[in-house]
Amino acid sequence: MQREMGSDRPTGPIVATLIAIVLGAFALMVSDQMANHSKGIEAWVYSLGKWMPGSTGSGPSGAIGPYAGKETIALVVWLGSWAILFGAMRNATPGVAKWARISIIALVIIALNFIDPVADFTFGWVNWL
Repeated sequence: MQREMGSDRPTGPIVATLIAIVLGAFALMVSDQMANHSKGIEAWVYSLGKWMPGSTGSGPSGAIGPYAGKETIALVVWLGSWAILFGAMRNATPGVAKWARISIIALVIIALNFIDPVADFTFGWVNWL
């Protein structure tokens, strides 16, 4: 474990937060693309989000539909991974700069996979499910 210069406090909680953000964004991306490429997965994802206000119905704004399930999956992964990582890294001192760079690169790659041509290439195999 490496300590940042001039730091007396553990940096593990910061790194745990960065990793949890990436995992939550990854879960959102995977659930979104898999639901977009498979009607069966879309129905399952939609069922996960029916607890959320606005997920069903046809009000003036309409319904957000399966996106509620995608948000639910991302929320559970983000909070769950943060709780586990925070507990595991509470007293650790990993390098924040290194993990910030890794997180930014990962978030850019994840964001690129929300673009349809990229996602069609990456998730084309889901059509087989």
